[in-house]
Amino acid sequence: MKQEPKAWYSVRTFYRWLAWENRPYEERVVLFRARSLDEAIELAERESAEYARESDFEVLDLVQAYRISDSDEELGAGTEVFSMLHALDLPANEFLDRYDSGPAHTAIGE
Repeated sequence: MKQEPKAWYSVRTFYRWLAWENRPYEERVVLFRARSLDEAIELAERESAEYARESDFEVLDLVQAYRISDSDEELGAGTEVFSMLHALDLPANEFLDRYDSGPAHTAIGE
């Protein structure tokens, strides 16, 4: 049986910080090389559990994967690494309000 070549996938995972004030949520998008969407999700679930264990985070039960490229395509500046369509009948400002979850922390510490 011929194996599929590995392709690039991005996988979005979600966490709850347990030991930080206000217990914020975190979402991450991580790249994986895999032979299928299922394999990419399996790799991400393992990586996610390790990431959470090392940092005292709770892993939330949502994983979203996206195939970025075929095996022979190069990744670089401008490569789309994740995309999701939202089928919502909302004006643009209401859509953005729904997904603006408040202050975001892009760096921790000084």
